[in-house]
Amino acid sequence: MGRVRTWLARNRERLAVWILVVVLLAVAGFLLYFGTPFHGSDVSVQAVQEDDRIELERMNGDYLLRPANADSTTGLVFYPGARVHPDAYLSSLSPLVTEANVTVVVVKMPLNLAVFEQGAASRVIETHDVQQWYVGGHSLGGAMACRYAEKNPGRVSGVVLFGSYCDRSIAETDLRVLSVTGADDTVLDRQTYDRNRANLPADATVRELPGVNHTQFGSYTGQRGDRPSGTSYEVAHRRLANVTVPWFREASESGADQGVSRETDSHSTVSPTSANTMRLRTP
Repeated sequence: MGRVRTWLARNRERLAVWILVVVLLAVAGFLLYFGTPFHGSDVSVQAVQEDDRIELERMNGDYLLRPANADSTTGLVFYPGARVHPDAYLSSLSPLVTEANVTVVVVKMPLNLAVFEQGAASRVIETHDVQQWYVGGHSLGGAMACRYAEKNPGRVSGVVLFGSYCDRSIAETDLRVLSVTGADDTVLDRQTYDRNRANLPADATVRELPGVNHTQFGSYTGQRGDRPSGTSYEVAHRRLANVTVPWFREASESGADQGVSRETDSHSTVSPTSANTMRLRTP
């Protein structure tokens, strides 16, 4: 023991330098890894850019999509998954704009991690003139969006989760909730998902899409742990739209922003104790 102390005393400065080098390399590696996000495919981004039904703007890194020829009173602030660029969700969220007249803002997160700006929805809500706001996200982004809703239930009408779950309880709130997972998602921790199911309101709408994996909630590839589903991204996005578009149309018609009581649709909700989520028929 004495020899170790003597060695440490003699090499204290050298050891401090090595520790500093290791720390700096770790920080640099972290910044490089999370600062290099997964982007949407060029084809998916171009398709949205060329769609004359959509007004697409980029504002300080955020992406704003709104109907070009219709009034929009409902908005969705969307938090990307960890290390995913906002442009990866333009294609999968565009049907909300073209088919449900929803204004969508996909937020650019610091270091592409929603955990670093959980309150991003506030700056969006304060900037845009939309009557009824929802907050949602994919994977880690969905969990952080739920945290925002839990802290700000009066600012949003509901929560939208893609391949995600709430790690904070919003079960006793009046928030409308849509939770969508993919049957072929091998990234989502199913045990954690099931364990947190009770954090959602009893009338939450829960859907499981057949033939959809984790990355197909966006338009990117390469995420570690995700396996090919055998379904094209185009078909996966249509299956997603078949759920999200009617849900948002119902939200607009119900006037949830004016405090109207939500009616439970027995055909589209699942009790929190249910062991299985519903599966949709393939289009």
